[in-house]
Amino acid sequence: GTVVDNYIYIAMNMYWDTLPFELPGLRDGLQWHVFANTSAPAPEDIWEPGSEPRLEDQYRFLVGGRSVVILVGK
Repeated sequence: GTVVDNYIYIAMNMYWDTLPFELPGLRDGLQWHVFANTSAPAPEDIWEPGSEPRLEDQYRFLVGGRSVVILVGK
């Protein structure tokens, strides 16, 4: 059988201020969703697999200072 897998994008901002990250494009029909964002308040800092919210802007993402964001393309 065919194995279906997700795309993963990890952004690490080690600077103390928020920085914009340009996101790579995905194949047709796929969109970026937020799996984890260490600068977001709980419980929105991490999501259960399958419940990740879709990003509004599929081209750029603001990453908070000294934080890590993990996106899933699906």
